[in-house]
Order: sequence, then C-alpha cells, then structure tokens
Amino acid sequence: MDKSPVKTPIKHILAAVDFSPMALYTARMAAQEAQLHDARLTLLHIFNPQMLNLQIPEEILPPTLDLREKLLQLAHAEMEKLRQSIAEDGITPRVELEESGENIGKAVIAFGKAHAVDMLVVGSHGHGAIGRLLLGSVANDIVHYASCPVLVVKHHEDEVKS
Repeated sequence: MDKSPVKTPIKHILAAVDFSPMALYTARMAAQEAQLHDARLTLLHIFNPQMLNLQIPEEILPPTLDLREKLLQLAHAEMEKLRQSIAEDGITPRVELEESGENIGKAVIAFGKAHAVDMLVVGSHGHGAIGRLLLGSVANDIVHYASCPVLVVKHHEDEVKS
C-alpha cells in the first residue's frame, strides 16, 4: 500500500458565506488556506429568492417596496465589507453573489464545479443543543456531495466575536 501523501494542488479556494457572525471568521480561515497554498480565493453568497415567498402583512411591508432588490443591495454591501476585511489581512478575494432557487449547498457545489474550485470552505452553525449535534444543513450537503476537499470551520464564540 502506497503511504505517500496525496499531492493535489489547491489553486482555487471557494468560501461559502452567509451574513451571520460566523461569516467573517469562515472567510478569514479560507484566506489563511489561500495564503498557505498560494491559491486564489473566492467568497460566495447564494441568494435564494424563494425566501421572499414568506407571507408578510402589508402593514409591515408596503407592496410598493421591491424587497428582492433591497435585499440584493444589502447582500452586495455585506459582500463588499467581507472583501475589504479579508483584503486587510493581505489577500484580495473575488466576491460573487449568485441567485439560485435550488438547495443552497448544491448551488455552492455547482458554482465550485463551474469555476474549477479545488477546495470548499464552509462554516458550521452549532447554535443551541441540536445545532451542536448536527452539522448545519448547508455544510452537511457540501460535505456529502462535493467532489473536492471541504474545510468545515467550527463555531467558536470567542473567535467569532473578534
């Protein structure tokens, strides 16, 4: 049996981010991996328009407001903040905001395949007792269906707040 280490070059890393407190920590871990491997880094957020199908009373949200456009603008602003924070750490990532109606984990995997990604980085959301026992559904899908290595960044309260 060959015991030599696997030498798959990692040239492009994709970090899937949401806008939770864990996002910046996950992006920073991905940036460290990118520096370690001298790889490109892409930060990706999947915008799922199906989330807009919630029944929101008109008293709370007037029908004249284009909620989808407003949420997309906010998402672009959040991605720019993440890009700038990571650029301060010495690496300038590309940021992508993709709109997809499919499962978010599968959309991340499809983006990774389409862009020849060699490693995926995703945060786990261990919120509450159940969350600590189970990997978040997006991370779980990515771990199970990705065809490249996946780094799952665990939730640590003290590190996320810094």
